[in-house]
Amino acid sequence: MDLNSIEQYIRPSTLSEIGDWGSDRAWLAGGTWLFTEAQPSLKKLIDIAGLGWSEVEISDQELTIGAACVLSDLLEITYPVTWTGVDALQGAVRELASFKIHHVATVGGNLCLAIPAGTFAPAMILLNATYDLVALEGTTRSLPALTFQTGIKQTVLQPGEVLRQIRIAKVNLEGWRIDYRRICVATAGLAIAIVVSAYHRTRKQIKVAIGAAFACPIVLEFNEPPSAVELMSALVGRDFLADSLASAEYRQQVTKVLIARSLAEVVKD
Repeated sequence: MDLNSIEQYIRPSTLSEIGDWGSDRAWLAGGTWLFTEAQPSLKKLIDIAGLGWSEVEISDQELTIGAACVLSDLLEITYPVTWTGVDALQGAVRELASFKIHHVATVGGNLCLAIPAGTFAPAMILLNATYDLVALEGTTRSLPALTFQTGIKQTVLQPGEVLRQIRIAKVNLEGWRIDYRRICVATAGLAIAIVVSAYHRTRKQIKVAIGAAFACPIVLEFNEPPSAVELMSALVGRDFLADSLASAEYRQQVTKVLIARSLAEVVKD
């Protein structure tokens, strides 16, 4: 869609070139959502492509993903053999639209859009990722992925602040068996439930991240596969979303089914 209200487009090489922030401007990354609907309040687009934030770096201690990293890069990188936790990230890529989107959409854009059906947020909280945020004046802060999204299309980002990169510690990537599942009311539609399960055989630890069923993703942890009663107890009192896609009751039911199937896959011998 043409954004006919845009009066200025800039592609800075440093944050200092941007100047003051206003409500009439927006960050532009891949643009796969930004250009899908009218944005009448926007006058200025700030393209972050020139900032050089598209890196995927592997060190002895962690995996670093730049906010402008396109999704397809996460499928093409060669990771250490023991870093099986990256299956959660690659699952998030494969479950998000088509290969055409994979070569344009960015990891940071998916996270900052903060829609419940976003595929990356559950994977990031499962892996205990850390987000590094930077403001226009250069100040930075870091926070756990679990605290980043605060509601539907709501995050902790302040005006003029942007997600710079995502960091995942080596300890959160090694030795996990991962299963990623997503269900929609139509093949190409938005998810009504996402379940990402992880099992660590050595630690006897089980983690289940749930997205799309709530306004914000959540994570559950168990020491052994939960029974139906234990699973129900873990979900009771949760505010399942109800909208035009599905009722709260339906989302709750399909979420329980996905969790059971996902755990059966990761905990099997």
